[in-house]
Amino acid sequence: MKKNVLSISELGDTVCWTLVQQAIGIPDATMHSNFMIEKVCVLFFAKPSLPERLCVSAAVRQMGGQIVYESDPTGEHWLNEMHEHQLHLLPIFNYYLDCIYLYGIPMANLKEHELDDINFPIINAGSPEAHPAHALADIAYMLKTSRYLNSFRCAWLGTPNGTLFSLIQAARWFPFSLRIAVPEINDIAMLTSYAEGVQNVEIVDSVSEAITDAKFIFIGSRAGIGYPLIKQWEITGSLLAKADPHFSFFLAARPINALPIDEELLLSKASLLVRQSEYRLRIHKRLLHYVFSE
Repeated sequence: MKKNVLSISELGDTVCWTLVQQAIGIPDATMHSNFMIEKVCVLFFAKPSLPERLCVSAAVRQMGGQIVYESDPTGEHWLNEMHEHQLHLLPIFNYYLDCIYLYGIPMANLKEHELDDINFPIINAGSPEAHPAHALADIAYMLKTSRYLNSFRCAWLGTPNGTLFSLIQAARWFPFSLRIAVPEINDIAMLTSYAEGVQNVEIVDSVSEAITDAKFIFIGSRAGIGYPLIKQWEITGSLLAKADPHFSFFLAARPINALPIDEELLLSKASLLVRQSEYRLRIHKRLLHYVFSE
């Protein structure tokens, strides 16, 4: 049966737990295999993203597969064509490829009833409302550091994005707690909707409240935050003084789009950028095993 990876909730708790545990168990994140031999994956990116393209390409290539990359930063060509003619184009793609990665394309644009006629899996490499790979990779690292996620208090700072929405969905099954602080300029209706009924997720009024005793801090997006408000959200050591003494932080947005971070802090042991790269590679490899395994 063909399997897609569109969101955390659609994967379900059993699959998510399995993916995380398998990712942790890979002996070497960069190990090579022939699992994807003669398989072609196409990367449809609605906007360029070096980190996402690099990670996905590395996962496919290290497993013996081939990559075709297509990006349309103007949004005026294939993106519109895909939206208008999905029913016609997707069955044709069956002849050319084995898997599609989508990035920057709202999952709501995918009409579920039209996906039944295609034989290849679709993997969401990041969209405005979901980023399953990032969320699972960061959870895998947290689980690697301790067998008991319920001992971790996490904080989210910044504008909501797909990674945050996926973390909230995952919090229904993984027992970490998450406090969320977003700038007042943001419309939080969608965020509130995602968090509703998730007992270990709380939207708070201030950065101070969010980071108090937090072991892991997610540095989110700066989207829509202009000067001088952005200065109030600059991530510095003094701002994080109330966090757990041994806190670490994840970058939960593209570096160029993330909240500004003090350079010394970014280069400190608290930064998990290298670990994030490793665990995202692990998760992407497990996702490929998931969609192509019987």
